[in-house]
Formats: sequence, structure tokens, C-alpha cells
Amino acid sequence: MRARIVWAVVFSVIVLALPASASDSDTERVSLTGLTAVSVVVEDLSAVAQKSGLVGATLQADVERRLRQAGISVTSDADAYLYVHITVADPGASLPLPYMVEVALMQEVTLPRGLKTRTPLQTATWWVNSLGMSGPERLRAGVSAKVAEFADNFVRAFRSVNPAAAR
Repeated sequence: MRARIVWAVVFSVIVLALPASASDSDTERVSLTGLTAVSVVVEDLSAVAQKSGLVGATLQADVERRLRQAGISVTSDADAYLYVHITVADPGASLPLPYMVEVALMQEVTLPRGLKTRTPLQTATWWVNSLGMSGPERLRAGVSAKVAEFADNFVRAFRSVNPAAAR
């Protein structure tokens, strides 16, 4: 039990010391230029996340709705996709649940170093993420709000380099 308390204290200090991380500078935003459509992929959720009420299909539907309302075309077969990854740890029944939410735009890129075959790679060209802690009864609301915030961040980034494409 003592080890769990120490772990929770250490994690809390880390969470409070680290702000949300982002790769949302002008350089990363340029990689969004000319996108005509995206798809949305929500990584499978852990058992503890599901037990706390998180549902991948619900998160995906919300992100897709936000993108469409912003005038961004969402199709299931787009080359680029907005990847939603949620990690929830289970430190034990008596402690809050630490979680991480990440939303990243994944695209094909090629390496320009004179390779004879230019095999495309999938990589994140834009992303935001954040750590948090919550009781199981509030995890769904907290994580859902963070995913919505990050989807809205993507919309703003997309519009900043594609003003005519979005309504």
C-alpha cells in the first residue's frame, strides 16, 4: 500500500509540473496545408477506461461531428487520419486514475535522402497531448472534454493553413 501512495504522489507531482504538450507550431501546421479529407481512428480503450464509461465509438462520433461542423471532410478512406489515443492506468481501487490523452494527425511522409525506393511512412505531423488524474466516476467526462478540446485545436490549426477549405 505504501508503494501505491508513493507512486500516486510522484505521478501527481509530474502531472502538475508538466503542461499539456503540443506540436502545433507554424512548422507543424504547414503539414496540414492542402488536406482535402481526414478520417478518425480511436485506439482501442483499456478495460479500466471502458469500466469507467469511456466508449471508443462515442469518442469517434464526437470528433467526426466536430470536424464536419467545421467544414472539414471526414471519410473512412482518407490518406491522413486524426488518431485519438487514450491511456488509463489502474494504480488500485483507492487511488485516482492517471490518464493521458493524445490527438495526432498521421500522414504519409517520405525521406528525401536519395533512397532508390521512397517507401512512404506514417508519422504524426501535428499533435497535442495531456496528462491528468481523475476518480473513476469522473474519468469519462474529463477525458471526453479533453478529446473535444483537442479536436477543436485541430480545427483551428487546419483553418489557419486552409482558410478557403473550411466554412
